[in-house]
Amino acid sequence: MNRPFRYGLGALATVVIVAGAALLIADKLLSSADVPAGGTAAYTEFANSANHVKASLTRAGQDGMITLHIGSGWHVNANPASLDNLIPSAVFIEHDGKERSVQADYPAGMSSGIKIGTTDIQVYEDGTRIPVHQLKIGAGERLVVRVQACNDQGICLAPATIPVTVEQA
Repeated sequence: MNRPFRYGLGALATVVIVAGAALLIADKLLSSADVPAGGTAAYTEFANSANHVKASLTRAGQDGMITLHIGSGWHVNANPASLDNLIPSAVFIEHDGKERSVQADYPAGMSSGIKIGTTDIQVYEDGTRIPVHQLKIGAGERLVVRVQACNDQGICLAPATIPVTVEQA
């Protein structure tokens, strides 16, 4: 019996992520200026979201403002994410591999111009600010943001948990 094969959203997302990583790695290998005399190039940088997203915090007492610094042509998923299989941007305090939530007022996302089915994918772009409240960061703890970066062509990279740097107010 011949039945048409249909990709589910999860399978499609996996294909897009793997294809995107392969393209980025191939591009890095083919354009590398660090090719040794023998002609063999090695690529050791895994294509992940930390390559395109940074975050900083400006504090005011126990409150603060996290600013996302996202590379040109890239965005991250809003919180909440538009679909269950997308990874929302989220702020945590991390210690010894464990995470605890932070009180954050996630802003509304902006339309990415990408639709999956009838769902318009909402994202954060460069300069997005996330207010946080009652920050209590103890010894050995660090403030982090989990993001998944996607480019304007819809290729998404592996998610990353990135440290938030503290700026002086």
